[in-house]
Amino acid sequence: MVIENRALQLWEKHRETIGLADPLMIDTEEALFDHIDTRDAKSAVIFLPKSKPLIDMTLALVSRMVKRNGHVVLVGEKNAGIESAKKIYEQNIGDVSEKIVGYHCALYIGTNEERRGEVSLDDFISYSPLSYQGERLEIAKAPGVFSSGELDEGTRLLLDHIPYDRHRVLDIGCGAGVIGALYKKKNPDSDVTLTDKSPIAIRATEKTMEKNGLAVHIIQSDVCDSISGTFDLILCNPPFHTGIHTDYSFIERFAKSARTRLASKGEIYIVCNSFLAYEKKLELAGFSVKVVVDNSSFKVLLAH
Repeated sequence: MVIENRALQLWEKHRETIGLADPLMIDTEEALFDHIDTRDAKSAVIFLPKSKPLIDMTLALVSRMVKRNGHVVLVGEKNAGIESAKKIYEQNIGDVSEKIVGYHCALYIGTNEERRGEVSLDDFISYSPLSYQGERLEIAKAPGVFSSGELDEGTRLLLDHIPYDRHRVLDIGCGAGVIGALYKKKNPDSDVTLTDKSPIAIRATEKTMEKNGLAVHIIQSDVCDSISGTFDLILCNPPFHTGIHTDYSFIERFAKSARTRLASKGEIYIVCNSFLAYEKKLELAGFSVKVVVDNSSFKVLLAH
């Protein structure tokens, strides 16, 4: 299914009239981090991030990338929250001087007054305590990264049913590093690698491990694209999809990529919503799959 990018259509329609010369294009987390050390850019175009905390952080960081009085554009769909993002824009950048609407989107234009002041990514990271079976951790919380002061039901179900006697362990889609950190705490002799596509998640994981004094390997990677070696145990708590259309693209990429990193007698444990047919996708990739537990909300799958 092709998803129409209406915000991009609105920007493309008006970019010549707006007349920004070679603006920074911030359309993903990766793009934000590619420019994290940029200063004195003439202008920037930001495509609306997915949550209010992420919008706030992105605008604050862009305000230090663009020179004072440089132009900053924020564009996004109305049903994604662009209307309420105007207030966050003005708290970080300055007053909106022009608003353009179309394609069920809105585009805000203003000049950078640097209202937030000098900030860094670490200013947006905080910590929450977490306990599991007697193990206590401080987990880093960052905008857009899945973590909380309590274990969610799916993560707890996974942790309750995995073996803790394996040596080389890979946590794919690690978020703030909860699963990998708890595994290392419960098995200090294990060699744990954590990976996530999101650079913000990677920073949160680094902070989690630093805070708890845990020595692990942390690698930014889209599934296993940047991972080498093989592992005795691969763990994954992927993003859950709900709604009319269920997107199986992640599990399809996961199955193909994880197979190349699994040791000959290795095992994969993955937790997902009970309604998701992940078993079929794993079996199509050549795995033998069984349901370890299913509580009608979440299930844990074992693949090898």
